[in-house]
Amino acid sequence: MKKIMLMAVAACMVVSANAQNPDAVKKVMGLKDFKEAKSLVESSLSSMNDEERAKSWNKVVDLALAKFNKEQEVMLTNQVTKKDDPYDKDGMYEAARVALESALECEKYDQLPNAKGKIKPKFHKANQDRLNSARTALINAGQDYYNNKDFKAAAAAFGAYVNCKGNSLYSDFDFSKDQYLGQIAYFASLAAYNSQDYPSASRYAGVALGDTAVAKDAMDIKILSMKAQLKTKEDSVKYLNDIKELYNQDPSNERMFSLLAEYYQSVNDNAAKNALINNQVAQHPSKMAWALKGESEMGDQKWADAIESYKKSLAMDPEFIQVQFNLALCQNNQAITLKDANGGNLTPEAKGLLQESIANLNQIKAKDPDHLTVNWPYTLYQAYYLIGDEENAKALEGLIK
Repeated sequence: MKKIMLMAVAACMVVSANAQNPDAVKKVMGLKDFKEAKSLVESSLSSMNDEERAKSWNKVVDLALAKFNKEQEVMLTNQVTKKDDPYDKDGMYEAARVALESALECEKYDQLPNAKGKIKPKFHKANQDRLNSARTALINAGQDYYNNKDFKAAAAAFGAYVNCKGNSLYSDFDFSKDQYLGQIAYFASLAAYNSQDYPSASRYAGVALGDTAVAKDAMDIKILSMKAQLKTKEDSVKYLNDIKELYNQDPSNERMFSLLAEYYQSVNDNAAKNALINNQVAQHPSKMAWALKGESEMGDQKWADAIESYKKSLAMDPEFIQVQFNLALCQNNQAITLKDANGGNLTPEAKGLLQESIANLNQIKAKDPDHLTVNWPYTLYQAYYLIGDEENAKALEGLIK
């Protein structure tokens, strides 16, 4: 019985592999409209074999290119002759996208082994040679859609242009010479993000990272897209692994370091966070590394350690107001600790800490007089109160109520 079942399964596999639907192919070949042809191919794929799929998709390419070429000819003639003959601009853009997408689908089946196990593509060369104008037109298509806030259509147009990279149809194309690829990939990611297609946004942003002109903005989109997909525990694990991979590619990248530290903080993995921070200040010291080290030490009420870390961060960036504020806060708290240990009396060290705190806070006050960046009035009031400067403390009472 088991042998019979295995034979039946094998027979089903053979039937599936050799499925044919000559009627559907014949219908596709007889159509004149690329949209109808595309719809019929998509609904009939499961009943076709690979050769039929390649042939059918290539027919869609034929029809879409015919539509694109027809409308583009009118558009170009208008530009040369200064005429204003009507043409189907939206139809031209859609045809360009469908032609390119269908060509990539055709390529997928055209590159598979035939019944004799040999790969003999029938449509590869012709499609390589005839799609350049349609692909280029997708740049203008994406721009028009994006300007009209049709982000889904913009993502599809820009994305079709980008998707050629890595496809065997473009194996002979040197993408290093495509000066537009990185920027188009960036706008594809931005459009996809705005249409809430976060997987596509992340993927296109990954391509854009190769262009230094847009890499920083592309990384922002990639990160936001990754965060937008965090719904399950598995999503969080994937996010962590992705951030780790990006961090390991460039450990000196402060953004990736901060995101990894932020993740460990969000899941309360303090051991991993502290190990990361300590390794960072040892291997790649930066203002952010020292700032996060200070923040971690401040959270553990290690005021003296935090003060030293914040000072090292400020030495790298004296305008880092949040760090300067945290430094003053820690100086106040360390002064209180020393005062309490001395029976409620200020020690010279505690007084020196408060004087440094007051100097830091007055610098912040000059830069942020309306305390919009940090809430310095109470901390400065506290420092004046602790050091016994009642006059200056009283002058701040109106700001802390």
